[in-house]
Parts: sequence; C-alpha cells; structure tokens
Amino acid sequence: MLNQMLKKTPVLLCVLLSMLLCVASVQAVWAGSVEDKVNEIFPDIKPDSVKESPVKGLYEIVKGNEIVYFDPITGYLIFGEIVSPKDKKSLTADRKRELREVKLKNMPLDKALKIGDGKKTVVEFTDPDCPFCRKAGVYLASRSDVTRYVFLFPIPQLHPKAAEKAKFILCAADKKKALEDVMAGLHDNDNLTLCNDPKVDEMLKDHKAAGDSAGVTGTPLLVINGTFVDGANMPLIEKLLSDEPASAPKTAEEPKK
Repeated sequence: MLNQMLKKTPVLLCVLLSMLLCVASVQAVWAGSVEDKVNEIFPDIKPDSVKESPVKGLYEIVKGNEIVYFDPITGYLIFGEIVSPKDKKSLTADRKRELREVKLKNMPLDKALKIGDGKKTVVEFTDPDCPFCRKAGVYLASRSDVTRYVFLFPIPQLHPKAAEKAKFILCAADKKKALEDVMAGLHDNDNLTLCNDPKVDEMLKDHKAAGDSAGVTGTPLLVINGTFVDGANMPLIEKLLSDEPASAPKTAEEPKK
C-alpha cells in the first residue's frame, strides 16, 4: 500500500500544481477584467478607479469622494467600511483620507479667486445661492487672518440662479466685493447685468472642473489648513482656524446642501 502511494505521489503533486496554476490564471483574468465587469453591471457608476481591496476577492471602486466594494464573482456591490480586526481602525476611512490628500495637492489654486493674505489657508467650493455657503462665506469674510481660495460651484438643480450669480462675480472688476455682496444677499432681487467675456466663461468651466476633480457633490466644501470640512460646521471651522495648521489632511463631515 505504501509503495503504491509513493508511486502516485508525483502524479498527485502534478494535479495539485495544475489546480493552483488554474486558480492563479482565473484570478489574473478577473484582475484584468474587473473594471469591465463593473461597467457592464453598473453602467451608471463610471468609476474613477478600480483596484484590489485589503480583503481578498473584493475590489475597491472609487467615485468622487466615495468608496464602495465589488465582488466580481457574484456581481454584488457592497456599501460600508472595512475595519481592521487588529486595531479596529477603518481602512476605508484611511483610504478616503489618502485620496483626499492627493486631491488637495492637485487643486489648481491659481484658477481660484484669491482673497486675503492671512497665514491660514481656506479653500472653498461654494454655491452663491446656497444658504450654508453664505453662512460660512460671511464668517470667513470677517476674518483678516486667512487666505481664501474660492471656487464657484453653482448647483443649478438646487439653485437655478446660482450660475448667473457666479458669472456676475467673475465679471466684476472688484471680484472680492461682488462675492461678498452676493453672499450677503444684496443682489437676490436684482436683474443682474452680465458681461459677454469668453475668459469669464472659461473661468467658470475651470472652477467646475476643479470641483468635479475634487469630488464635490454638495456645498460648501472647505479645506482649512489641510483639513476637509463638508458643510457649514461653524464650531469646527472656528476651531480649525484657531489651531495651528494641520500636518496632514483629515476629514470632518456635516450636513450640506
């Protein structure tokens, strides 16, 4: 019996090796076609990127600021966070922070409206008719210790006249005053006279592209000394502006509109 088993051992090893190679080949095929599979099953997602997740067999799908997971075998899309069993840290939150750090470094600040020359930096994505944006904007305009980089990001589905006001601001000779007046509601009942300047239209496109690239889906979105703040969370905004600049971007969320 023992001799027979020994004689069969090379054959068994060959079979086992063949199976392992087949599994590896299947995994390689999946890795190369996962994005195609996502696009086939969920054509409306149009992911920014697809890559392997920390969990074997699941793939990370990035769209804007959101991360979901995809199982290419079942075709299921999974919403939620991956939490490390060792330190109970959210690997999903860490990954979102990493992605936002990259976006922060790539923000075209030279395209924004630069207001002020304070030591503390605030990047704003704002809708001129958004009440929460106005609340944050009026507060920031009252501070002399900040440098603001303002991207106008009107959301016409919520505020039909916001794009007109954004263009009015960019048409103005004194853009700082025009921005502050609009955010204070001084032009809400006016029939605004707009310029016919292709450069202004190009600026609006640049602002929209910057917001899309940063994954803006709602306003205001602020970046204060490297920390992302979603929404007009005034206590947090005041705290961040009272602190020393952060060494690495973090994320704080608040309802926005």
